[in-house]
Amino acid sequence: MKKLHKQARELLQAASKVYDYRRDQIVSEDLAELERLAENLKTVIKEKGALEASCSAAMEPLHAHLVKIGGKIYPKTFLSDNIEVILVAAIVVIGIRSFFFQPFIIPTNSMYPTYSGMKERIYAADETPTAPRKVFNFLTQGARHHNLVATASGELSIEKARTQSGTRVPFYEVVKGRKWFGLFPAQFKEYTLYVGNTPHYLQVPAEFQMDAVLESLQPVEGLRQIPSSDRRLERWATGRKIKAGEPILAFDIRLGDALFVDRLTYHFRKPKVGDPFVFRTNQILDAVGKATGDYTPKYYIKRLAGKEGETLEIKDHTLMVDGRPRDEVAAFERNAAQEGEYVGYKNVRRMADGATMKVPEGSFVALGDNSANSADSRYWGYVPQESVVGRAIFIYYPFTQRWGPSE
Repeated sequence: MKKLHKQARELLQAASKVYDYRRDQIVSEDLAELERLAENLKTVIKEKGALEASCSAAMEPLHAHLVKIGGKIYPKTFLSDNIEVILVAAIVVIGIRSFFFQPFIIPTNSMYPTYSGMKERIYAADETPTAPRKVFNFLTQGARHHNLVATASGELSIEKARTQSGTRVPFYEVVKGRKWFGLFPAQFKEYTLYVGNTPHYLQVPAEFQMDAVLESLQPVEGLRQIPSSDRRLERWATGRKIKAGEPILAFDIRLGDALFVDRLTYHFRKPKVGDPFVFRTNQILDAVGKATGDYTPKYYIKRLAGKEGETLEIKDHTLMVDGRPRDEVAAFERNAAQEGEYVGYKNVRRMADGATMKVPEGSFVALGDNSANSADSRYWGYVPQESVVGRAIFIYYPFTQRWGPSE
């Protein structure tokens, strides 16, 4: 009987929800009948010593009437039964993301080796990972495997383009596609490799740098240019002979570090020099676009290298502030000493040899820890204080030696 009373109370809750949510859609006669049947069931379950048969007899007509007028609310489906829970959970997640901790994935290597963007792992022809290994690499490192197989036989060649300065770089086209199992639109770089005269196309994420992968195809003695009638594009032969069915190249693209950004703390204190901070490029989009060629609004992560009133310059790979070496965090000192994979700060553009940057009020200087490969304040100027989003605090994925609190 106790179980039946519980079912009766749940049925009354459903009746109350249908009444509250659908009374403007239900005809008055049906609404009155709903009230009558609900009151009848309430009376029965309040009676001391109520019989099971009486309770069931009161529940059955109410259930039947709710099926008739309940619409999508009754009878219950998974969605109708959990929609409130789902909405509340979504609001909580959005609230946490907007005001407290925002997840952020680093796409490039401008902060390497402190943080890693997408990195390659190149495989020799005889060491392509097995299917279980690919799954393991994906789960632990976010690594996605790419394997380009020849459909024809012949000599491998690479398509390159001549830049305005006269240098030659691997040619690619930006194409539209989708990522995350086709759920989200994305842009990709599409490179063209030739086996004989047969083109083979390879797509990689737009943020990924293919240089190291393509350099692995080039022989020690260098490439040989193949005559071409196209003045813009050139073909460069590698001397490597490939048969149809053989792999041209195989490599993994490992996911950049995924970290949490603290959006709350900077509401109570100003950002500190040395903080790894995230900011939006919306307000400096024109300057960033002129420097990088990309006018798409983005989130950037850099090292806060200078605050208002300070004068910065670079001397012998060392970041100087008001004439002394900057040393608030280890990354400044490691770059100055060119320790390990820290290459030292480079003199370019606004911080060319002998040039200084005086930080204006309400602004910051942002520099990448990988100074040789970072589009930062040296190229496009200062970060307005209002563009700052928060401070990187914890790398939660992938599971590498960098996992843990952010430096």
